Amino acid sequence: MNSPYPLDLFGHETMLRDAVFVGEERIELSRRWGPGPIACVIGCNPSTANALQDDPTSLWWNAWFQLFGFGGYRAVNLYPFCTSSPAECRKRADWHLTDDWFARDRMFDNQTHVGKVAKAADQVFVCWGNIAWDDMWIEHVIQEIHEGVEPYPDLWCWGRTKSGAPTHPMARGKHRIPRDQKPILWRAGE
Repeated sequence: MNSPYPLDLFGHETMLRDAVFVGEERIELSRRWGPGPIACVIGCNPSTANALQDDPTSLWWNAWFQLFGFGGYRAVNLYPFCTSSPAECRKRADWHLTDDWFARDRMFDNQTHVGKVAKAADQVFVCWGNIAWDDMWIEHVIQEIHEGVEPYPDLWCWGRTKSGAPTHPMARGKHRIPRDQKPILWRAGE
């Protein structure tokens, strides 16, 4: 079998893992395990996953995208700031309050990258949950995806919060997303 993917001892394709960083900021995490469509998934901010290790969110994505026949995904975020703390992300993203011009530049560079990855994907999923607080920034990122050069992909999710935000895979309790959840259209391409 000639495969572009590495094979394990039994001849099965193994997962290719990559992460793109600009300095300390992760702008993309990718996983590929075989042929099939490639998804773009947009979260709020990166946590601890990288080219060598997964975190609970990327493990959920790995299982879900494999179950639904995808060959892999490219994960990007509204904010590129690597932290498991939403408060720390918010502090960096509110650059205008702290005069953190470096953070501002990272956000705008990241916004452009998110748009490119989304337009290159076979299907786009959003999942920032209620921790994404800045509706204006969310609209800027969506505008990057739905304007300029075509295509203008639909945005899919796995559920909605009470406020209408796309549910995060690590939602707890009754809001937890089942592994076999069918995708839900969150916003149609314009």
